[in-house]
Amino acid sequence: MKKVFILLIGILVVSCNQNKNEKPKPIENSIELTETVDNFDWLLGKWKMSNEEAGKETFENWDRKSQTEYVGFSYTMQKGDTLKHEKFKLVKLNDNWSFKIQLQGEVVPSSFKMTSSNAQEFVCENKSINFPNRKFDSPNKIKYWKKENKLYAGVSGKKINLQFEYIKVDD
Repeated sequence: MKKVFILLIGILVVSCNQNKNEKPKPIENSIELTETVDNFDWLLGKWKMSNEEAGKETFENWDRKSQTEYVGFSYTMQKGDTLKHEKFKLVKLNDNWSFKIQLQGEVVPSSFKMTSSNAQEFVCENKSINFPNRKFDSPNKIKYWKKENKLYAGVSGKKINLQFEYIKVDD
């Protein structure tokens, strides 16, 4: 009986030593995953900027063309005249969303890659070495979000940080 007991203790010691010699498995870094969405219907409709300077009115309109494309445009009016307008779209190509914006007078739209999104918000950035345009104070980050019944847009860059607030307008 003594020999069996010693044999069991020996097996136990050997098996414990085998586990000690194994390299511990590395602990995976905790990565905060961003919820990715393919539905930006919360943008849809006609919006009026509520924080525009006195005497001007700015509107932004969004439509969904397909499951992978949303198109929009904005325009600013003063005394019945259109002062400026912009065209933009959210488009999904190769499983990646991008925000493309074409300002009045530009031939080629600027492109911003979506870096994060959820059910009520998205952020797009352009990190190209030659962007933003050095001649202008161009933003390199665009963010849209919806809170309650208001739509917000923010544009930022090295020297620019603007936030716009919109309320829904009935067509």
